[in-house]
Amino acid sequence: MRKIRFILMVAAIVFSFSSMAQLTYGPKLGLNLANVSGDDVENNSMLIGFNVGGVCNYGINDMISVQGELLFDVKGAKYEGEDENGDKKDYPLKLSYINIPILAQAQFGDEIKFYGELGPTIGLLMGASWDGESEYKVATGFDITTGQITYETKKVKESYKGTDIGLAIGAGAKIPMSSFGLVVGARYNMGLGSIAEDVADEKVDMKNGVISINIAVMFGGN
Repeated sequence: MRKIRFILMVAAIVFSFSSMAQLTYGPKLGLNLANVSGDDVENNSMLIGFNVGGVCNYGINDMISVQGELLFDVKGAKYEGEDENGDKKDYPLKLSYINIPILAQAQFGDEIKFYGELGPTIGLLMGASWDGESEYKVATGFDITTGQITYETKKVKESYKGTDIGLAIGAGAKIPMSSFGLVVGARYNMGLGSIAEDVADEKVDMKNGVISINIAVMFGGN
C-alpha cells in the first residue's frame, strides 16, 4: 500500500506541472539488456527485458532540463549451467520494478538536439520469479535423443529487497516532428546496493545492471 501511495504522489506532482509551456510529456517504450553482478553471483548471463511508461521533461532554459519518469521495468539475469548428469539448464530470473528516474539533462544543437543525462533512480520491487528449461540427452541404441523440460514459474519476491537505488547515465537525440517530438536514447542504470535479502544473517552481494534502448513520443512545450 505504501508503494502505491508513493507512486500516486509522484504522478500527482508530475501532472501538476502539465500546464507549463516548458513541459513536454509522453509515453516511452524500451528494450532492456539486463544482468546482475557481485561477489555472490556466478554462471549468469544477459536477460532481455523491457520498460514501458511515461516521461515528463521540464526545461529550465534552452540547454538544461529536468526529466522525471514512471516506468514498469523488467530486470534480472539468466543463469546457465549443468546438473550432475551433464544436462544443460537455463534459469531466467525476472525482477519487475516500478522505476522512477529523476535526471538532469544537458542538450545542444539546432533542429535535432543531442543530449546527455545523469541522475538517481528509485526502483520499487513489484515481483520476482524464476522459471527455466532443462535440456537432456538420452541414448537409445546408436541414437541420442535430445529433449527439453520446462519448469513452472516460482515466485521468489521474498528473497529480494523491496527498493533498489541506482544511478543512471545516458545520451540520445530529440528529433522534432510536425506535431510531436521523437526522442531516441540509450541509458545505463547501475544499482548502488545489493538487491538480495540476507541469507542466515550473511550479506549477499548482488546488484542490478541494465542497458536500455528507448524511444519516446513527446507532446507539449512551445
